Amino acid sequence: MALEKKSEKRIKTKTIGVRATPSEYDQFKAVADSFGVSVGELCRSASFNLVLKSKTDQEAIGNLAACRADLGRLGGLLKGWLANTFPNAPAPDRQRVIALLNEINAAKTVMVNAAQKLMAKDQS
Repeated sequence: MALEKKSEKRIKTKTIGVRATPSEYDQFKAVADSFGVSVGELCRSASFNLVLKSKTDQEAIGNLAACRADLGRLGGLLKGWLANTFPNAPAPDRQRVIALLNEINAAKTVMVNAAQKLMAKDQS
């Protein structure tokens, strides 16, 4: 017989009540929402010194990863064009190569700006 796995609601059976003003509750809720957790989870994490990862930071990191993938794809395309490794593709002309380099530069700028934004947030 397999062990039955209990849900979180069945494990966590005790509640802790905390009184707060409407303004304080709104602040708790706003912070909890920014991390993508409930107010209770926010309080639990703060009580046990657990570090929550901001939902916006996770999104920014995801965007950086996607941008990095785009840069890799574009770099591979450029390398393939210049090495003539695509037998059925038309030969790269100056205009296409410049357009591809401009795309790579634009993606790099987006990535640098996003990274700078994350680093500035960490320092504040």
